[in-house]
Amino acid sequence: MKKILTIILDGFGMKEDVYGNAVKNAGMTNFINVWQNYPHSLLSCSEKKVGLPNGVAIDSELAHKTIGAGRIVKSKYETTQEAISRGELFNNNNKYLKMVEYLKESKKSIHIVYFMSESVLNSNLNDLKCIINNLARQGVKNVYLHIITDGEDSSKFYSLSFFKKHPVDFNGVPFASVCGKYYAMDKTRDYTKTQVYYDLLINSKGVKTPSLEKIVEICYNKKITDTYLPPIKTESFKPIEDGDVAFFINYGRDSQLQILNSLVNKSFDVFPTRDINIRAYSLFEIRKKLNIDYLLKEEKVKNTLSEYLGILGLSQARITEEIKEESLDYYLDGAREIEIENCENYILKTNKIEYIEKKPEMKALNIARLVIKCMENDYDFIVANFANPDVIGHTGNFQATINALQAIDVCLGKIIEVAKDNFYKIIIMGSHANCETIIDRDNKIITKNTLSKVPFIIMDKKVKLKGGDITSAAPTILSYMDINLPQEMKNTEILIDE
Repeated sequence: MKKILTIILDGFGMKEDVYGNAVKNAGMTNFINVWQNYPHSLLSCSEKKVGLPNGVAIDSELAHKTIGAGRIVKSKYETTQEAISRGELFNNNNKYLKMVEYLKESKKSIHIVYFMSESVLNSNLNDLKCIINNLARQGVKNVYLHIITDGEDSSKFYSLSFFKKHPVDFNGVPFASVCGKYYAMDKTRDYTKTQVYYDLLINSKGVKTPSLEKIVEICYNKKITDTYLPPIKTESFKPIEDGDVAFFINYGRDSQLQILNSLVNKSFDVFPTRDINIRAYSLFEIRKKLNIDYLLKEEKVKNTLSEYLGILGLSQARITEEIKEESLDYYLDGAREIEIENCENYILKTNKIEYIEKKPEMKALNIARLVIKCMENDYDFIVANFANPDVIGHTGNFQATINALQAIDVCLGKIIEVAKDNFYKIIIMGSHANCETIIDRDNKIITKNTLSKVPFIIMDKKVKLKGGDITSAAPTILSYMDINLPQEMKNTEILIDE
């Protein structure tokens, strides 16, 4: 059996056009050498190939879940649309009905927190419409809408066009507040950012405006894009008070964890919070230990790559930094919080700086050192995730993304050198596409994930590879390791060409 090191380049797509392409412009000597001299293929990772609608690019969360599963898995977007169309979200959902009953009896307010993103894998405007309309039909009063703006999986300036169409409310529900995801959805455990959003929702701390359109225009003129919009209150603003309901109707898990933790965790002590009781709801489970009711069940995938290797008794090491922790120890495991035998997770702290693109190398060198240490410790299977292409690519900063890729390339060189001495075979693959398109042909900055294909390389000249999609990654790795596939992966095509 072969010892395998799998390197996931998060957000690393490939395309021929050089213009605005950080991958092509980074001059990644080590990656280019590997690509040219070892068996490789390009894998689809979006649209129908991975179970998504036409024109929809996969995100990091679903990509890692798909890679680990070795088969198509249902997205939260699809699960939610099915639940709405079948009446499972409203009519047949006891938690939702109890929430409505409580609101009508108590006359308390419900605060809907909505992540306004162009990506349907983050949130969906149809969900918001349906929920607002259903609450109105049920006779629920005192509904307030708190908007979190994107700027990464969306245009940097998307919110202005939205507020021009909807100046004061959405389907009759008033906008109460607006805040950028930089504060509201931090994933680096920098609670100084989370505190800013907490203070808006609970302590009414924010800039008050009679016009969201005008204040957003002012922010744009000051080069403050959607990601970084400060806490803003409208004239309809009302804070979340004791007994109120907070309903987070977004699909993300890790992006909502910090703010929800501060709102509902009675033992939370990272920053000062008020002793009030909030009834918190989310569409999907955030974390089992948190006191949050979730209305829908995400598809859980069993017999994933790491789980299966653990069942077989193989030792594993998984390495990334905090901002992508859940990619490796939750989504790669089929969206489950599980313990895997003989599996160590090495999670490095992500830099807590104001603008992450100012340190585009992030923790790449530290990850490389850990990978080398794990190879020297003779793990059977190692998987490492380099977050830079995705995280820095989403900023839309072309030069910073190039710098990030150059840092990774240096790491690849060091890792490859040590792998040979420790008898590891290396597999390099992208999770989804992002950084290969930072500027388009119209000179627009592109921060979204894209439809480009991703690389898949096995550094073994005896192997022949064919094209496919990322559902084939896990079964191909297992097949290359001379391990029989679990039943759940047997219908997935293997990329190794016999």
